[in-house]
Amino acid sequence: MERRSVVIIGITTIVFVGLILAWAFAPNDRNLSASVTEVTDKTVIDKQVELSRIGIETSENYVGHHIRIIHGTIKNLSDKPIRMVEVKLVFKDFDGKSIQENVEKAHEVTQKPLAPGMQRRFEINFENLPKTWNYHVPAIEITRIAS
Repeated sequence: MERRSVVIIGITTIVFVGLILAWAFAPNDRNLSASVTEVTDKTVIDKQVELSRIGIETSENYVGHHIRIIHGTIKNLSDKPIRMVEVKLVFKDFDGKSIQENVEKAHEVTQKPLAPGMQRRFEINFENLPKTWNYHVPAIEITRIAS
């Protein structure tokens, strides 16, 4: 009976370590496939993707910390499916000075591509914003897309 427990613990440990290694060495979206076209030119991006209905909500995590959820809608204005949308969020203090900038994915490569003319809601969560933040919706702009 004791040998059986050791075998089960050993197999579980090997599987767990294997999953961690697979996750750690999995390719990230910075290395998008050759068939994907990346765009970083703001004038081109503005013609292909539109952000609207930007807002902010407050929630709590399981230990009671405040979470700010920045949300909005992404619309594909182009004639190709959009695979990834990256946005830059700028949080400001009460004097209007930038106190924190983040670049986040509003639409991930792992999600279903956003078809032409289609729109989809996005959410980006923040847990530890600076205490000097002015509690307004951050300035947000699209910095990179991939189709």
